[in-house]
Parts: sequence; C-alpha cells; structure tokens
Amino acid sequence: MGVNDSARLLMRRLIKFALVIAVLYGAVWSYFNWDYILEKFGAKYEVSRYGIIWNTNLSAAKRTAAKYNRDIMIVYIRSGAKHDPSEYLINRIFPSTQFRRAADTYIPLLIDASGGADESARIKQNRDEIVKAYDLWNRPGQLLLLDSSGKELSRVQYQDQPVSELISELSGGNFKPLPAIPRPGVKDPFAESEKKARELTGPTVKKSEESPKVEEKWGFTTGL
Repeated sequence: MGVNDSARLLMRRLIKFALVIAVLYGAVWSYFNWDYILEKFGAKYEVSRYGIIWNTNLSAAKRTAAKYNRDIMIVYIRSGAKHDPSEYLINRIFPSTQFRRAADTYIPLLIDASGGADESARIKQNRDEIVKAYDLWNRPGQLLLLDSSGKELSRVQYQDQPVSELISELSGGNFKPLPAIPRPGVKDPFAESEKKARELTGPTVKKSEESPKVEEKWGFTTGL
C-alpha cells in the first residue's frame, strides 16, 4: 500500500470518527435539553396576552400542572366587550400584582369567547372543548380552579370584587403564592455530567483544621 493510499485511509477513518463524535454529542445534548427542544419546536399551546403567558390547551396545562404539582386556573372572558366583567378583568384585575402572583402560582389558561382573526383552528377547537366540558356557555367573567387531573375545585364569577377577594374566593381562602415555573434553557451536557458526578460521589470532605500549636494550647510561647 502506497503512501497516498495510507493517507486516504487515515483520512476516511478520521472523518468517520468525527461523525461518530458529532452524533454522540448531539444525542447527549438532546437528552439534557429535551425540555428546551419541546419548548422551541413542539406544538405551541401558549399565548402572551395582557402581560401574562397563558396556556390554551387543557391537556398541555394538565401535563405541566402534574409535573410541577400545581393547580390550573381557567379564566373565561369575551375580549372587546364593553361594560362587561371581561372588560373589568382585563383592565383592573390582570395588571394587578396580586393576580400576577396567582398566574405564577397556578397554570393560567385563557379562554376568549371572542376568538379573533388571528386565532388558529387548533386554539378554537381547544376553546370549544373546554367551554363544553366545564359548561361555560355565554357566561364570561368566570374563573375556575382545577387540579392537575382536570377536576374542578372551585368556580367564581367576577362581580366587581377586589382582586384580593377574588383570589381568596377562588383558592378557598388558602392562597399561598409560589414562584413562577422556570422556562427551559440550553444546558451544557459536559457541565451537567460533571454536576451529576459530584452529586453521586457526595460532598467533598473538608480537611480537618490543623491542631493548635503547643504554645497556643498551653498559653506560652517558645519564641520560635
């Protein structure tokens, strides 16, 4: 075998090795960033309105609620209505700090009876299924609290009550604010592997402090 043939063979092996490394790295990266992949490229069941990120799909909301041990808060409105509970919810309740805390604590799910020109067929189908399942027909201004299985825990009709009273009624007087659910971000697989390794090996044992010198222990000095 000539020098050129050996060089070509070595080059092919190096290319194959690089491809294997790239595939392995891609697999490991996908494993550690699966939540991020689903967040960025999965089906979109969230919408940002009134300064809050809302779910629009009950099944997706239940999965998130079960994962983070939260309840689901359904808010049923008819946007664009005047002198209506929906208008007061949008303008008075949604901007308040107390309601934002409730939206962080629960999994917020918005149902808008008005829909809109930009509403997708999937969101409309999700909305119609929820309206039918929880009997929300023609009664905007309702707030429902569900557990992670979708079981109704409480229901409140907004009637111009203060936001603190509204949240208290919805939670049965047991509202305890929780931090917002973290949004998935990109993770470094090498850093994650190192972190898991440290967790498996346990905390590092610190060296015991040096024993006190004789003169420190007995209260005299040797002058050294």
